[in-house]
Amino acid sequence: MTRALIVEDNPRIMETVVDVVESLGHEPVTATCQEDARKLINGHPYAYALLDLEIPVKQGRNFPRIENGINLLRELVSHYGRQTPVIVMTAHGNDGPHQGVDCMKMGAADYIPKPFPVSGQTLDKAILQALENSGQSKPKSTAAKKPSGPPRPFEGGKMVLFKRRVEICGVEVPISQMMHRILTRLSEKRSNGKYVAYSGSDLIELLDLNCGQNGIGSQFLEFRNKTAERLLEGANIICERNSIIASGGPGYRLQEWIMFESVTRSASRSRTEVDEQEIPSEPASASVDPLSSNLNERQRWALSQLELGVKLQLRHILDYFGCSSATAKRDLTALKTLKLVRFVGSARAGHYISANRLAE
Repeated sequence: MTRALIVEDNPRIMETVVDVVESLGHEPVTATCQEDARKLINGHPYAYALLDLEIPVKQGRNFPRIENGINLLRELVSHYGRQTPVIVMTAHGNDGPHQGVDCMKMGAADYIPKPFPVSGQTLDKAILQALENSGQSKPKSTAAKKPSGPPRPFEGGKMVLFKRRVEICGVEVPISQMMHRILTRLSEKRSNGKYVAYSGSDLIELLDLNCGQNGIGSQFLEFRNKTAERLLEGANIICERNSIIASGGPGYRLQEWIMFESVTRSASRSRTEVDEQEIPSEPASASVDPLSSNLNERQRWALSQLELGVKLQLRHILDYFGCSSATAKRDLTALKTLKLVRFVGSARAGHYISANRLAE
């Protein structure tokens, strides 16, 4: 898998960048300071790096400087050369018009301002362009040829949800973990057979997302733009803004001409045991403590995995729900306080086990 090194000290921006990287089907590796980034550089190859300039030298030191990021840029270029492109991202692009040029002279492949553009040269496009320029990305050949003739309008069809992508009319569209959760929620139907509708604030509350209305809006905008682009390129279909997901009125909702199918939800499991590092894509039913009725979605899911014998770690919750590290830690701490789970082993390599299994 294509691995990306992300260096960013702002948790909210880090989540946004990780979503973009995962939406492209790449694996993010993160650092929040110069010292942590140096540790990740040694002996580890990356396809590209995304670097915030204004970062602290060490974790916990509230003294970020642009010079720290510039020094790290020099180290990255010296260590990897031009084969691993470095994309500099900073909120200081407008304050220093020559800063981008200076970074390029030092070896940066590109320079993108924060907040990230939602059209034109987006972060997604900057990444793909950098990979192509470095010779790591080649045009994909497809077995099926694009239909000839003038483009036709989108008239509905089947949408299949996978963990990191959807297939619409046979065309693949990459999605973030957050968008996967949003689509799963929007695929629910009411008693009358129609899809549910939720406002942005409803989705934030229901999914316990660590973002605001703008964060939700950007997820839908990115999904719509990518879907329209992929359908036109791959199937010669024109997809309008509300062709798949409508908005306004009662809220965001799937159009009725969409036939939704979730592979992650319907896939059956033939094995009776679960590998300790494997996390099923959907919570399995399990008998847990009666107190679990007051737990949130992430905590109930964690308990269900423990009942299956999974050696649960923090990263499992982060990978499945796409929440922040602080949120996942808070959930696990609450479970420990309720004496539903216990942590065993060392701080780095340990894992959580069910209090029920411990008692046995």
